Amino acid sequence: MSGVAKQVLLSYGGGMDSTALIAMDQHRAAAAAYLGISRADLDAALPRFDKAVFSDPGAEFSVTYRTIERVKQALGDRLVITRKAGESIAEWCHRLGIVPIMPGGAHVCSKKFKGDVLAAWAKDEGITHPVWLIGIEANEGKRAKRFTPPKDDLAEYRYPLIDLGLTRDRLEGLLAHLGWPDVHKSSCVFCPYMSEEELRDMYLNHPDDWRVAADIEARFEEMSSIKHKAWLDAGQPLNKGGKAPRGMWRRDSWAEGGRLFAKTISGKRLSVPEWERHFDNEIARGAA
Repeated sequence: MSGVAKQVLLSYGGGMDSTALIAMDQHRAAAAAYLGISRADLDAALPRFDKAVFSDPGAEFSVTYRTIERVKQALGDRLVITRKAGESIAEWCHRLGIVPIMPGGAHVCSKKFKGDVLAAWAKDEGITHPVWLIGIEANEGKRAKRFTPPKDDLAEYRYPLIDLGLTRDRLEGLLAHLGWPDVHKSSCVFCPYMSEEELRDMYLNHPDDWRVAADIEARFEEMSSIKHKAWLDAGQPLNKGGKAPRGMWRRDSWAEGGRLFAKTISGKRLSVPEWERHFDNEIARGAA
């Protein structure tokens, strides 16, 4: 334990927003000139951070891990990589036979495998009053407003991109100008919120990552009927919260249309194999 009560920490996610903060930190004069602001204004919005901390969920895109390797070279021991003890997010989903957002459930991935892990790391380091720099773009202010700090949280949260008025288009130009042109959006390869364009890109250009997503959904399909039948065979028991006991599901979520990805086509959520056929048909029509 370091015993350092207060430090400025960058919550590093491996994607465009937080990588832009690192690029600006590495090239402050060039970044200020590109943005048309003074160095003092840049330093005020983006103070020098003591550590950039990456909570690795174990399921980022391969291209994201390549970006993180470059960040390691740039920051040295200012980059800290931490992980949730016990299992990765892919191992967690596979063990339970779930997808990140179960029908009727909440999205807990970011909190469980990122936010909570970062907070635990700071606590273990003896950093009781961290100042966290968060990469949220200027047109995503609602994300910052929705964030509710944990009870008794003594951290301060700052949003440099919002303070600098930077949106995605400006960030892409800034990253290219500072020599970071190929930064991929950060997300787990089986993030349920991916757009059709993002799914198409993964299927066509990141086949290894696509297979990870396919495996997660196949496990969900396999376990859905098994866990539902276990509940029926047990006499449909419910706990005090009105839920089926651990290892049992009140619904056969797969049979009722639950799928890994939330994006719909003509109002229907597609399975991973259906997405594959959808994209293959697009290619075939384009070649005709």
